[in-house]
Amino acid sequence: MRALVALLLPLSLLAAQEGRRQDEPEVDFQKDVAPILVARCIECHGPEEQEGDLRLDAREFVFPEGEEDYWTVFPNEPEDSELLRRIGLGLDDDDVMPAKGEPLTKSQQALIERWIRQGAAWPQAADEWIAAELAAQVLPKITFELPDVDGAGAAAIAAAVKKLAGLGVVVQRVAADTEALEVNLSLLRDKVGDDELALLRPLAPVLVWLNASRTAITDAGARHLAALTQLRRLNVANTELSDRGFRALAGLARLEYLNAYGTSLGDEGLARLAELPRLAKVYAWQSKVTAAGVAALKDDLTKVQVDRGDYVAARLAAARAEIAARERRNQPINDKCPVSGKDVDPAHFVVHEGRRVAFCCSKCKARFEADPGKFVARLPKAGGQAKAKAK
Repeated sequence: MRALVALLLPLSLLAAQEGRRQDEPEVDFQKDVAPILVARCIECHGPEEQEGDLRLDAREFVFPEGEEDYWTVFPNEPEDSELLRRIGLGLDDDDVMPAKGEPLTKSQQALIERWIRQGAAWPQAADEWIAAELAAQVLPKITFELPDVDGAGAAAIAAAVKKLAGLGVVVQRVAADTEALEVNLSLLRDKVGDDELALLRPLAPVLVWLNASRTAITDAGARHLAALTQLRRLNVANTELSDRGFRALAGLARLEYLNAYGTSLGDEGLARLAELPRLAKVYAWQSKVTAAGVAALKDDLTKVQVDRGDYVAARLAAARAEIAARERRNQPINDKCPVSGKDVDPAHFVVHEGRRVAFCCSKCKARFEADPGKFVARLPKAGGQAKAKAK
């Protein structure tokens, strides 16, 4: 019986018409069903994993020729389609799909049921769409083209990592497939000074990201930063570094991002940093970098974005204004309960004709809601600022 299904698939249009109920819209698989499979199903039933030997990322896997008895989707027969049964099971059932996260919504289940009942059309274009979606989800491999490290260098790196870890410094690989390291000194704050910065020098061949913000490093220790020639990201926010220290970074040819927030970086230091060949962004809010200094370096900064935080003050002012306006909107228009005449408790209120009316208790609130017209004359007039006294 199931073998006949394969012979009937070329007649999917006719089958879909027969399975579609009157006035029921036709399901567009690529638009309606494929996104559900990509988002909720293919992680466990796709190219990487096929739990239960089920694969749902292409038509050939869902409807394999010659294996019709093992299909989980039977066109026009939702009641016999195992896939539909599984997605409708309860969370406490071991066979429920998806096995991870929340179950599919009722509307999603109904959509898949309708798709099957209408013939389970799966065009070739949908295979291509699913493949493109899965490809877009693959994160590119992080590569740093680090220099080769000999045995002595590797031993020195291991010893430095151990010593730093003993001090409470966070040292970890940027990714599992690279030897590149990330170091975070910021958690130790003023316990980290120039001497501790010197401990990083053995890591120079592999240290690519460094966070030294809020530490006690100074311009004198900048020479240790200059030795970290593989650095791509450097965060020295809220440190005492000045132009003298930033000038020392002129040899960091691979540096791409610098956070100098709250430092004494000025226009002179920025000019030296602008010469770095790969530098793309400098965050210089609350530093000594001026708008005029940035403008003067316009030609040299064609590849460098300097963020001085000019917009921050305006955004803060707008946020404060919005908070103040919200508080004004949330203030009741009355200080006396229009029902009892007592002082109001702002926790008991209703919004009547766009205005917040407060009451002394929940009972008065309920009485007002039942018949507002009986008490509304006791409220301040719309637009008035004075509080009306209850009669």
